[in-house]
Amino acid sequence: MMLSPFLREIDEQPAALHDLVAYYRGADGQHRLGGWGEWARARGQVTFIGSGTSEHTPHVALGAMAEAGVHADALDAGELLHYPRPLRGVALVSQSGESVEIRRLAERYAGTPFVAITNHAESTLARAARIVLPLCGGVEETITTKTYSNSLALFALLARMLDGVDAARALLDELDAVSRVLGAVDAEGIERAADLLADARALHVIARGPSVAGARQAALTFMEGTRISATAFPAGSFRHGPFELADDAHRCLIYLPASGRTHGLLAGLAAELADKGSRVIVFTDGALDLPAATCQLLRVPAVSEPLFPLAAAITQERLLAALARRRGLVAGAFRYGGKVTTVE
Repeated sequence: MMLSPFLREIDEQPAALHDLVAYYRGADGQHRLGGWGEWARARGQVTFIGSGTSEHTPHVALGAMAEAGVHADALDAGELLHYPRPLRGVALVSQSGESVEIRRLAERYAGTPFVAITNHAESTLARAARIVLPLCGGVEETITTKTYSNSLALFALLARMLDGVDAARALLDELDAVSRVLGAVDAEGIERAADLLADARALHVIARGPSVAGARQAALTFMEGTRISATAFPAGSFRHGPFELADDAHRCLIYLPASGRTHGLLAGLAAELADKGSRVIVFTDGALDLPAATCQLLRVPAVSEPLFPLAAAITQERLLAALARRRGLVAGAFRYGGKVTTVE
């Protein structure tokens, strides 16, 4: 059976992650990481600016960067373009380096020492930047996969670089290990989870900490690929109102890393939602006792908390594809847009 372009690109993610690790272990990658570290520490504050996946993925590392002494934030490129504010350190993020908002922001910041994070070293964005950090994702045509997982890895690496070269090299070793197990998925569990979600009218995606980046990405791409309205919530925010929706019509995804500092809070929320009748799908590398009739655990490779969204990436994408299939759709077949957004 011939794979769709989306499924083919999902399967290419372990190799793309391996390529990223190899690049940043090399002399050129090490030089660029060193330049990033000096640039970020000199400013003490960095704002990552992007749209969609490019705005979501920095969230995986904002806390770690703050702990390393560099205040970091992420902003939507379209908002900043029209509602500018003073920024101390600018890092523009774009898979293509050619999306309309990023091109205009690159023009705005031309002549200033900004950083570009992109998959295309010859793009408009890369040509205008002082420091370019390649994503090494290769060719990508459909819903973001390889550049999503490589972005998560690169942002984790940028945070670790602020702790020093040895810390960054240790993370590269960890990422190399992840690349060898990234493709391991619970195929039967994914199909059953898709059955549980097939009638969803809306979907909530819930996480804490670094996994909020995964929740944001899942909400974005499930809307794009399954045409189900989806919303991402930090779990604390979900308690402030949306919790009232919990019942047998409620459908949700929860990110539950076994190593997470808020594991107990998330496990408790999953149990409460299941008790109220919600259908609960849990990405986890640990154990949890939930009602089998309405819930499904999706096992992912065991990793440290900052890398959990990366470990869950292929599982969440395969769930998206399976759910789209149940709704008579081909994930990654765009109706109105395309890979590069050229109209505001």
